Amino acid sequence: MSGTLRPVVDTSLAQEDRNLLAESADGLTAASRPAPPRPRYGGRTWADAGTAVPAATLCGFLPVVAGPFLLGLRAGLTAGAASQILIVASWWWGGAGAFLLVGTALQLAAWSSILAVGCGEGRRQRLARRSHGRYYLAGDFAGGSLRPVLRVSAIDQMLRAQTAVETVMESQVNSDGLLDDVANGVTLPQQEWEIAQALAELSRIGRRLRDVAKDQPSSSRVREAIEPQQQALRNSAASVVRRVDALERYAERVRAADAEYGEWQAVRKLEELSSDTREVLARTVRDDLAISEIDGLMDQRAVHPFQRTLEEARQAGLVLSAPGASEPT
Repeated sequence: MSGTLRPVVDTSLAQEDRNLLAESADGLTAASRPAPPRPRYGGRTWADAGTAVPAATLCGFLPVVAGPFLLGLRAGLTAGAASQILIVASWWWGGAGAFLLVGTALQLAAWSSILAVGCGEGRRQRLARRSHGRYYLAGDFAGGSLRPVLRVSAIDQMLRAQTAVETVMESQVNSDGLLDDVANGVTLPQQEWEIAQALAELSRIGRRLRDVAKDQPSSSRVREAIEPQQQALRNSAASVVRRVDALERYAERVRAADAEYGEWQAVRKLEELSSDTREVLARTVRDDLAISEIDGLMDQRAVHPFQRTLEEARQAGLVLSAPGASEPT
């Protein structure tokens, strides 16, 4: 199965943090790998120290120019203007020596602030390090190499689940609130996270079993001990596959409802035009036959297939969100 897996993030994290981590896999570390260490000096380097010097120099001697770039327009202009007045006053009252002394002091203060706040580990990097293990990447899910153990590709199943979730969340019927009795914004991310947890754990155990089998390829006792565990993993994997199948059935019904919804919207637009059309025709052909012909163009039966398809999508979503539906059977 082709496609790129996006990070799967723990739904118990704050929504803002989840969105930040889910942007891409860049800077994230797979849960199956060791947690990244805290960087020395907060991730700040000598290069950061050198880069901060020009900006700090501008802050020291022309703060009214540098302030808006570093602090924003209003706060930067206020702080920059006040510092600039101080610098000008030092020149006026104390001459060049006082001017250099005050400017250098402001430069050092600005350099320290820029290095402390603007350099080193960013918010996303810090969040990724602290939340390690609460998100999964493609490397956490086994591919074809574990098919002999699991009978499925874990990463393919995860991609199927993500595709189904995206189909529902991006559908027109969902964005227009026509599936309002199904809490897709809560239910589907939770389903995706629980599927990811199960597949990542199956991948982890499956890899360990495979490694043990490779270490003792000719041992019958090892094969006998591994076989029941492999069967247990296959049963669990089959349960997860059934769960993914349920997500795909829901997505398919939502996709069908979207298609019917588009047709229904076209019918509604034609209905809005029918009154104008009827008036024009009545003016040109003053007889009952013409009027009844135009009235018959907008058959209300065209709406019924959409209503039926939408109800099927709702029912499929309610099955996913029902108590106990999140537990594989």
